[in-house]
Amino acid sequence: MNDKFVSKIDQMLKQYNGYISRETLNQLVDIHKSIVIPKGDLISADHKSFLLLSGIIRGYYLDADGNDVTHMFIFEGTTYGSDFLTTDKPHMCSFEALEECIAVEINRTVLLEKIKSDSSLMMEYIHMLEEALKRKILRETSLVTKTATERYLDLKKEYPDIDNRVSQAHIASYIGISPVSLSRIRRVIREEN
Repeated sequence: MNDKFVSKIDQMLKQYNGYISRETLNQLVDIHKSIVIPKGDLISADHKSFLLLSGIIRGYYLDADGNDVTHMFIFEGTTYGSDFLTTDKPHMCSFEALEECIAVEINRTVLLEKIKSDSSLMMEYIHMLEEALKRKILRETSLVTKTATERYLDLKKEYPDIDNRVSQAHIASYIGISPVSLSRIRRVIREEN
């Protein structure tokens, strides 16, 4: 693993508020066994979890009419998996690499055992769940209480370079509008600035 990813992992450890030590992380992932996922590949995690070191993954599903709807973006420095850790329930969405991605597999057996015995890791897991729940609630509230322009600006505030990394169609789908509407919104924003 190159120094860039070791440095990125060190940054992630700081982001975890000191709940996860380097020693614990080394027990959960083998940072020397990275997985490269080519851009455009559909990702089948098959009951596995990963720590994304670089790239962007999109979670999506097909609605009743067969339309592709973007449900989430997973950016580097976060974890993802095909199902939930403590239940046998699979995610209801599929995953696609929007950029070439590099990830390391998380040993789910070790993670579950360590969560049961390590209160710091349990606190980080709770923190991650709360953050995911908060994002979900904010997104759902935004979809029913904010305009499309406000939703787009909120997304840009959270991920300033998203326009350079994610297609307009995926961004539009995520905020619940058509690509044509997003193009109009972007044009108005440019004209106002």
